[in-house]
Amino acid sequence: MSASCLPPVQTYHPTTFLERGVAVPFTTPLLAGTRARPGEKRGLELVIPNPSGGRGVYIMAWKSISALCSPTLHDRQLNDRIEALTSVTPGTIRRVSREIAAEGLAGDEAMAAAQKAADNDKGDRLLANYLLLLALVEQVDAPTAEQKLAAVSDPEEMQRRARLAVDQVAPRLRRTTNWVASALEAIGDTMSYIGVTVGSTSGRIPRLIKLLQRCSQEVAAWSSAQRSDDQASYAEMVCTVADHTLKLAETTLGQARDLTNDVVGLLRTWGNDPDPIVRLSGRPEWLLDGWEQICLLWTLAQDDAGRRAALVEMVQLLPVLPKEAKEWADQFQEFDISMKLRRLIPLNEDWRTGATVFDTVARNEHMRALSC
Repeated sequence: MSASCLPPVQTYHPTTFLERGVAVPFTTPLLAGTRARPGEKRGLELVIPNPSGGRGVYIMAWKSISALCSPTLHDRQLNDRIEALTSVTPGTIRRVSREIAAEGLAGDEAMAAAQKAADNDKGDRLLANYLLLLALVEQVDAPTAEQKLAAVSDPEEMQRRARLAVDQVAPRLRRTTNWVASALEAIGDTMSYIGVTVGSTSGRIPRLIKLLQRCSQEVAAWSSAQRSDDQASYAEMVCTVADHTLKLAETTLGQARDLTNDVVGLLRTWGNDPDPIVRLSGRPEWLLDGWEQICLLWTLAQDDAGRRAALVEMVQLLPVLPKEAKEWADQFQEFDISMKLRRLIPLNEDWRTGATVFDTVARNEHMRALSC
């Protein structure tokens, strides 16, 4: 085929979040920003950002990763285990990634961080289960202020009131008390990543929202003191997409938390079909998928030179918002990131020449520890 007959390069804009794929925390520099998604026929596909920083992405079979580059041992193991997944979600990718880190394949720091993260998740689940049960007690039993205070200060009193609430709800749902207790625990586990109550700071998603808010504010403040038009453009794009993503994430977070306004209705819906609750609770995580790595690039930058270099990487990793987000919130807005920001990489400037590849791998392993 002659060059004149080649199809024009199209801007990559997925329709759904599943088509966009899930960010995979590879440590190999060339695989930065790579996402995994189900293949059209079978198996998984890699969606790899254009290494030049230009428009478009590479789509390749999951098994062909070694044809593109020489991945680290961590990435080979991660690749093999993700290939066996039957479901690709931010949660499943995070679980497998943490298992790999816990084995020490991303270094001792990441191994220790993986264990700590598992403990944090356990704490989030316990708190979510407690708050959900507390909401049920308040909605069913309508305790007075004095009774609330007594329940908080006396765990046995809280357990008594909780058992009473479950006993009252079970016949209304035509379920056993054991089913109600198990369903509350399952719903709490599902919602533990977002935090059950309004304003809750527990859970992975509220913590990530705070990280992204801080990153956007710091980028904006730093760029206002810079004279480079290029840096101002990079910073503006990062902040614009970050702030818009935050609005969408906060909207979907509120939608999911609103489910707990009627815990009895929530239990009834869960008993009929839990999938809608799981999907609604998972929307904030899909929206924020990939942003943690972007924020960490900025956090690890030590000086102005490091921040300028970080901005280049951050722009190249900015997640594309799928059109599916229109169905989730009214504030949806499309951004053509690749068309607005392009950059030539001079010789010996960064990892693309191979000069600093080992330093970049070490930095990426450090980021794995911070993101577990």
